[in-house]
Amino acid sequence: MESSETRETRQLTQKALATRQRIMDTAWHLFATKGYDQTTMRDIAAISECSLGLTYRYFASKEDLVLELYRWLVVQLEELVPSLPVTSITDRFHQLMHMLLEIMAPHRLTLVALSGAALNPLSRAGVFGTEGAEVRRRARASYHVLVAGARDAPRASQVDDLATLLYGVQLALVLFWLQDLSTETHQTKELLQFIHELLGRLRPLLQVPWITQRIARFVQIVGPLLGQGEQSVPTRGRDVT
Repeated sequence: MESSETRETRQLTQKALATRQRIMDTAWHLFATKGYDQTTMRDIAAISECSLGLTYRYFASKEDLVLELYRWLVVQLEELVPSLPVTSITDRFHQLMHMLLEIMAPHRLTLVALSGAALNPLSRAGVFGTEGAEVRRRARASYHVLVAGARDAPRASQVDDLATLLYGVQLALVLFWLQDLSTETHQTKELLQFIHELLGRLRPLLQVPWITQRIARFVQIVGPLLGQGEQSVPTRGRDVT
């Protein structure tokens, strides 16, 4: 039978998680409406109805709140990939992008507000910075699963290269989507369809040695930027349970 002390501990944990989530939701909303640079930790604390000290107890800085958004997004990716049907690599990627953009849509204005910091490799909030290494590693691992689990999966030596390439395509597509001002992001949908058709035509070329060598060379150059070869690193967030 559960003791009263155990119940109290569990309730405190649930309360802490709820508080942490409220702080995150508040910060992401303020980034979208007020701007990332203009938002302060004091603003976040006030709107989330937490003391400034408690807010800092959960998150040491605004950058930690940005990194938490990246972690949330990579969790969505990790959950979506295993649900994909066993079809071609091209079809699996196409379906994944549709679902991922739909999940990201409610946070689009937040991501737009963060785009400056996200593309700054010297910022702790940078997608390609040191603090984002774990997110990049996990994202690439998900694409490894996508490629390896496809009906037309290539030989093992090519899986990692394709995973890196598809992750790069995802990042480029998301960047385009954030800048897309067309009605209902029509241009992004057109681009996604174009990528689908292009990948379908290029897939048979993976059997050509010259092509695979060029891909391997390309991945060797850009791979480190996209998380290739990065080891798991500890995060600096302050989880309170």
